[in-house]
Amino acid sequence: MADNQATAPIYDALIRHIKDSRGNFHVPGHKQGQAFDTEVLSLFGRILPMDMTEVGELDDLHQPTGVIREAQELAAQAFEAEETFFLTGGTTAGNLALVLSCCRRGERLIVQRDSHQSVFNGMALAGVRPVYLSGRSDPMTGGLNPIKPEDLEEAIRRYPDSKGVFITSPDYFGRVQPVAELAAICRRHGLPFLVDEAHGAHFSFHPELPDAACHAGADAAVQSTHKMLPAMTMASMLHLKGGRVNREKVARWLRVIQSSSPSYPLMASLDLARRWMVQKGQGALSELLSSLSLLRVKIRGLSYLEEVTSDDPLKLSIRAKKSVSGYRLLDWFGKRGIHMELADHKRVLAVFSVGTSQEEIGLLVKLLIQLDKEVIHMPGEKPVEGLDVPVISESRLALGEGSSAWSDILLEGAVGKVAAEMVIPYPPGIPLVLPGEIFTAESIRWIQHILDNGGRVRGIRPGFPHKVYVIQ
Repeated sequence: MADNQATAPIYDALIRHIKDSRGNFHVPGHKQGQAFDTEVLSLFGRILPMDMTEVGELDDLHQPTGVIREAQELAAQAFEAEETFFLTGGTTAGNLALVLSCCRRGERLIVQRDSHQSVFNGMALAGVRPVYLSGRSDPMTGGLNPIKPEDLEEAIRRYPDSKGVFITSPDYFGRVQPVAELAAICRRHGLPFLVDEAHGAHFSFHPELPDAACHAGADAAVQSTHKMLPAMTMASMLHLKGGRVNREKVARWLRVIQSSSPSYPLMASLDLARRWMVQKGQGALSELLSSLSLLRVKIRGLSYLEEVTSDDPLKLSIRAKKSVSGYRLLDWFGKRGIHMELADHKRVLAVFSVGTSQEEIGLLVKLLIQLDKEVIHMPGEKPVEGLDVPVISESRLALGEGSSAWSDILLEGAVGKVAAEMVIPYPPGIPLVLPGEIFTAESIRWIQHILDNGGRVRGIRPGFPHKVYVIQ
């Protein structure tokens, strides 16, 4: 097995190929940038020569035997996995492959209720009947607390034929689930424990950060390397550990899901991000964590703004002490050229990484001080009560079934109807109403509140008045 973390096999092979190639008689059609829009060639020109296909020693992502295999082995070592797959279709591709690998049509899967939409899409493709598992409502944030281990035990007791457990940790706002405890329960019952770890790729590289899922006992973890590490958008990794997930099935489904023409710049960026983090990650994270500690000292001195704390110090959630929505705060920052990650009805979220500059942090401090003076004069919104969801529930149908009986009805008329599609505030992409669930007056009130405050909601029929899809 490869063990030289100072190398970047895919990138090195691309550079050798560029130097040695005398003629390009293969795809893609721009021929390494020889034909491209001249107006933007100065921007794209340096990356186009690396936009290659499976020629020479560049290997094949779907059956790697050379440099891609070596790069994936190096990544497995760096991220404490036994086997790693590179993903050029984002964490979505990994989530789909895990569900399809573990479940067949009609079987049950225990899934965290506030998972990303890709997990539910995977269940729809597989025809899985989900058992929804939820943390309990948190009145402080209006969200959900971490899952209680005893609730997972109860879900397995009620549905002993379940084929696995799929959770999300950390979530968009940096909340971490009790992964080690949940993993131990799954081990006792012989169930694969799968983790959507899209926002936790940095956890492996600093002792002050939470444990990475694979280190804490997960059988599989999918990470959006591009979200928190220096890789290109859509570049992700799927890590496997132990034998409860069939690795050949995962590889087979990835061949189905991912493009047969994967992006070499994306794969090279995964290779380089791994090398950078191994060589420089801990030092860069130490410097960042120190700066964020000072930032938080400044926030604690503010009068009308406060932080909603989380487990991941690289996520910063800010809310007003009066009832000003996160959407209004997001708009305030946007008008000053500061683009935050997302907002909800209570808070606005800033995401930091090893790529965040000291100048950016300094600017954020100045703007937070300015906002603290202005927020008290902003009009308040009527607070929305927390959404009460069941801790354990089962979908009324296998996902993907009943599509022929779909119809659309006015949002306000959907009370008591069975949802046919996920209704998802985006970002963060966490479903508010799931397929097979009943629309309640409470859930409709939440949807309307998000729309009224400028939020985006997927699963709502385009146009006005707002309509949703239900099963008759």
